[in-house]
Amino acid sequence: MAYRVPRHQSVEHRTRRQNRLAGLTALVLLWSLVLVMALVAERGIARQHLPWKPLSIVDPVGMATRIKAARAGADPATCRAILRKAGLSYEEVPEKTDGGFCTVRDALRIDGGMAGLSPTDAPMVCKEALALSIWERQVVQPAAYEVLGQGVVGLEHYGTYSCRRQYGRTAGPVSEHATADAIDLAGFRLADGQTVYVARDWNDPGPKGQFLRRVRDGACRVFITTLSPDFNAEHHDHFHLDMHGWSKCA
Repeated sequence: MAYRVPRHQSVEHRTRRQNRLAGLTALVLLWSLVLVMALVAERGIARQHLPWKPLSIVDPVGMATRIKAARAGADPATCRAILRKAGLSYEEVPEKTDGGFCTVRDALRIDGGMAGLSPTDAPMVCKEALALSIWERQVVQPAAYEVLGQGVVGLEHYGTYSCRRQYGRTAGPVSEHATADAIDLAGFRLADGQTVYVARDWNDPGPKGQFLRRVRDGACRVFITTLSPDFNAEHHDHFHLDMHGWSKCA
């Protein structure tokens, strides 16, 4: 007959109580640590790095900017309030469905408060417009002044909304342009009338090439997808910038 260890109810009761007390103590210590870390973050870390802080276009780009832009852009009222607070003006774009897989919902056209878009007919869903305005103010303009010695007054693009599949193919994935959730940025018009074009200046070893690479790298911190001439030949003449899908920077 196998030997059984004698049971002592008082010992077992004390052990269970000690285990519960140890678990409760660990839980209190854990939450105390979380609270201390949150207080330190609130006081010592800039709000652009904190995902729970409200998004503001006037803040520099931080570690949480992209996720906050995507989150704020998902709510039409919040997105528009952020744009207005930063001094941007826009007109609403009516909803439409075209081509079976193409839709435009929650879209607007920015018509003031940032470097002008050319062509001006550039409907974008609000989260795309929000990301574009952050990038223009916090990446493009600082880079232009630092590298080129002047500001950017115009953004030249190849389009935002386009009812098509990726690369214009007859089959395959639908383009982000089919929902007005992307812009193809081709060039930058400077205050003195000069232009910087992706097609012409991407490989320029001088200031224009440096500027283009600065703004491409900065776009990767704002947009979910940033594609440049480094990605493939189809993007040799523009930056594709969108707020959809998986994170990609190339």
